[in-house]
Amino acid sequence: MLRRFIAQASLPQRCRCLITRQPSADTFRRCSSSSTAATPSSQVPVGTSGEPPPDAHFSDDYTSQPSARISVDRSGLNSPPEHSHEPLADSELVKHLKSIIKFRGGPISVAEYMEEVLINPKAGFYINRDVFGAEGDFITSPEVSQMFGEMIGVWAMCLWEQMGQPKRVNLVELGPGRGTLMADLLRGASKFEKFTQSINIHMIEVSPALKKIQKTTLKCNNEDGADENNATTLTGTPVSWHLTLEEVPTGLPTIIIAHEFFDALPVHQFQKASRGWCEKMIDVGEDSKFRVVLSPQPTPATLYLLKRCRWAQTEELTKLEHVEVCPKAMDLTQTIAKRISSDSGGALIIDYGLDSIISDSLQAIRKHKFVNILDDPGSADLSAYVDFPAIKHSAEEVSEDICVYGPITQSQFLGNLGINFRVEALLQNCTDEQAESLRTGYWQLVGDGEAPFWEGPDEQTPIGMGSRYLAMAIVNKKQGTPAPFY
Repeated sequence: MLRRFIAQASLPQRCRCLITRQPSADTFRRCSSSSTAATPSSQVPVGTSGEPPPDAHFSDDYTSQPSARISVDRSGLNSPPEHSHEPLADSELVKHLKSIIKFRGGPISVAEYMEEVLINPKAGFYINRDVFGAEGDFITSPEVSQMFGEMIGVWAMCLWEQMGQPKRVNLVELGPGRGTLMADLLRGASKFEKFTQSINIHMIEVSPALKKIQKTTLKCNNEDGADENNATTLTGTPVSWHLTLEEVPTGLPTIIIAHEFFDALPVHQFQKASRGWCEKMIDVGEDSKFRVVLSPQPTPATLYLLKRCRWAQTEELTKLEHVEVCPKAMDLTQTIAKRISSDSGGALIIDYGLDSIISDSLQAIRKHKFVNILDDPGSADLSAYVDFPAIKHSAEEVSEDICVYGPITQSQFLGNLGINFRVEALLQNCTDEQAESLRTGYWQLVGDGEAPFWEGPDEQTPIGMGSRYLAMAIVNKKQGTPAPFY
């Protein structure tokens, strides 16, 4: 099946125009931690400074001045507007966050802060704009090369064959971005009509702006603007949009794709203090700025911390001063596992993360640069490393009918699916400019570090994501081991 797909798939009439100005190694959306550590005391801001210097005093005694008056004609001088040292007015999101803290009578969790910043219905980062690509805030794998979506299509078709080629299947994508991955998947699979005619596509998206872009990318023409009864003209496949996975109809075999979705789920952060593990919270200081403090007592999220610690090795915990847990990731994973257990199918999770407990990874990226997570909330993307062992344990906890495979690196995943053959086939039928873009995109997907073949400007050197991104599959046991986790 895999080789047949590679042999039959041809270069699209319009090769995707890849990003010509690439971000640096540390700006490929997800790389390193930038959150601030809190001091081990009750609700004390991190990095508390000492007492401010005393105010300077200036004399207003003019008795020593001469009594003679000098008249000066200022009519020809420039009179600039009065300069104010007052801080800029708070944005609507900042006002909203401060009001939550004020009326609750205390700080909020990092997870609640993160959720408001990303998906607040009025001012959330993802809600009202396109944040992807060179003009956005970060670049994802589907935006790098068409081959990524094509390889995901190969994986989905292989799983469909393992399920016995059912006539009706739900194909679900969580957080579809611009819809680029799904569009490339459908173009690559368009020659396999039996597969494309069997699938019903379900897009899980909370952003109205991105939903509109996805409909354009997938070439869905629906005059009344409804989320039902759309059909992509790429393959004629029906497409529906939903806010949550629970809204997707049950009863059909389901294939779920979650690419760079789990990293945006809100995390709770904990710090080891003299009195034990304390949750980091977001408060407003006397200067009216956001600050990080520690909870004076256990919080509800501590239950998830205890569960995560039970799954960890003792030597892991003894080295840690900080721990991140993501209750929503654990709960979503269990929802996915239950769906796969009852309806059959599988889920593919690809994200940047670790095959170990996560210490302190929360970061903010604005225009391809790292910024402080508390700086102008709503203007930067917030994300954290994905805890893959927590996903594995969460899935296995709720069902004995599923198996979890991986994680393996993105380089291993794509390589074992045949991306090497695909790039060679594409290089035989393209221009020199397209060939350069294909080689660059290929390296970014499977390479590690800076591309050795690059001869252009240093600031545009392609950076490989092959080892920083991991892939994991959750499948129904009766289907056997999924490609390419053999």
